[in-house]
Amino acid sequence: MLNLITQSLAVGSLNLDILEAAFELYLEAPQESHPVISLKTLSKRTGSSPLKCRNAIVEACKMGRFPNCSLST
Repeated sequence: MLNLITQSLAVGSLNLDILEAAFELYLEAPQESHPVISLKTLSKRTGSSPLKCRNAIVEACKMGRFPNCSLST
């Protein structure tokens, strides 16, 4: 039960605008062994810094989102 609460709080702390745009890029990427998400493109779409975008994706990956993705600059 505590794990569920912790996970829901962690999801709430993530930037949903970044994650939605990242998911669009993830789906647009060729579905190779590791779809690539461009931090530069994501930053332009969201108006956030590339570092903030990277951190949001890394946190989401820790929770099982964006399986097998790679990040590019």
